[in-house]
Amino acid sequence: MQSRIKPAGFDNLIHIARTTTLDLLKSLIRIPSVNPAIENGEGEEEIATFIAEWFRKVRLFKVFEQKVSKHRFNVVVTLEGKGSGKSLMLNGHMDTVGTSAMTVQPFDPLVRNGMVYGRGSCDMKGSIAAMMSAMVALAKLKKELAGDVLFTAVVDEEHMSIGTSELIKRFRADAAIVGEPTGMDIAIAHKGYAWLEVETIGRRAHGSIPERGVDAIEKMAKIISQLETLRIQYRLKKHPLVGTPRLHMSTIAGGSDWSTVPAHCLLKVERRLIPGESSQEAIQEIRRIVENCSREDRSIRARVRLVHHADCMEVKQASHIPILRQHVKRFGSEGKIIGVPFWTDAAILVNQARIPTCVFGPGDIKVAHSPREYIRVRDVVAAAQIYAETAWAYCSKDQGA
Repeated sequence: MQSRIKPAGFDNLIHIARTTTLDLLKSLIRIPSVNPAIENGEGEEEIATFIAEWFRKVRLFKVFEQKVSKHRFNVVVTLEGKGSGKSLMLNGHMDTVGTSAMTVQPFDPLVRNGMVYGRGSCDMKGSIAAMMSAMVALAKLKKELAGDVLFTAVVDEEHMSIGTSELIKRFRADAAIVGEPTGMDIAIAHKGYAWLEVETIGRRAHGSIPERGVDAIEKMAKIISQLETLRIQYRLKKHPLVGTPRLHMSTIAGGSDWSTVPAHCLLKVERRLIPGESSQEAIQEIRRIVENCSREDRSIRARVRLVHHADCMEVKQASHIPILRQHVKRFGSEGKIIGVPFWTDAAILVNQARIPTCVFGPGDIKVAHSPREYIRVRDVVAAAQIYAETAWAYCSKDQGA
């Protein structure tokens, strides 16, 4: 269900300016911030500088630029409270995926029929604009908060998440909201993943005498044919919020030329994990497949390697989630408690920093990364109001009260 703005006559404690929020979103989209690991992207330096300077001009915040690597830094903005209440972190990533397949102008935001088109509009500059608007609205209230509200704009979520990994070395909060697109529902669980490489080693030979060699691609085909047995097993494992584990083959490469038996083949596999599973389980599954194939064909020589992994996220209890849900419902959305199949930086906040975290933001994940990425303006404005009112309700109460 799409969100809607409160009906006329509702007495808003916090005011979010629609035009200002939309203009901010358009400004963010205009700044290319493709992750440098993707399509030789420009990186986040320009957008991070814009965000930091935007907050400094307001003169109501502590603004800190946290270096992550060369030309890459997180922006941490703090609205300080009295120190007697709980703190809340609003977290969003500044980087985007590439633009090569886009059918709309990636960095020239188009507003049409209540939607804004452009790379990053949904994932996740819409949420960043909403969080920034929420921070300013909170800062302009006459009453001081009891606890701090932090806005953290981080680098590199689309690749290795070095931004949030660096963030938690210095910054903490009592609770957090990660603004990935959830369609205005509240995600308390998501999948993790493991990137695996399977390498088969053969023996080169002239194509006219293939019996003198060992075809590494042919051996890989035997391994691939057995991966379906894993998918059958996955059907018996189901998490109530995120569903079943998944596996797909990402890339495959091997051989050198037409007339040579290939001595090498490399398969890249992605395994999506559900809460309760680990990356070690994923690698052991593939190794068992390889071992079984090797017993049937003694000429198979293969290696399995874990390249990278990211943990699942699940939060069973967090005091800010009922508050968030209450405010979501006031805007006409159901605010369902859900799980999502994609990965987010919430896993780092939960598993490594031990910060109770949920994922909530405007936008539909189905259009994130797509050729015609877009977000609804009304959802961005509603999200800004929800972030602000949730932060106010959570951080305004003295802990001793």
